[in-house]
Amino acid sequence: MFKKIINPIEELNYRQDGIDNKYLINDGHRAIGLFAAIAGMIVPSQISPQDVLFYVLEGKIEISMEDKVFELKKEELILIPKTSAFSINFIENSKIFTTRL
Repeated sequence: MFKKIINPIEELNYRQDGIDNKYLINDGHRAIGLFAAIAGMIVPSQISPQDVLFYVLEGKIEISMEDKVFELKKEELILIPKTSAFSINFIENSKIFTTRL
């Protein structure tokens, strides 16, 4: 993945059986990843030990965090503080760029 130009949307495919993901970096303490999922897919509640940033490349997602729900569409992002529980609902077929810092 290094020393080349990456078009993140072209790196991902929609799968009927799950989420397509590719990590550019994933060393346990930090990660840069790309994810694609079809509408209706849900990522159950989880807690990250690092801050997490989600940037929507295409589509629309809903992130539930504590007592709030955030709907994000193309070219919007959200930063989730470490140790906060969150879940993701894919409202539309969506591709996401994410980092754990």
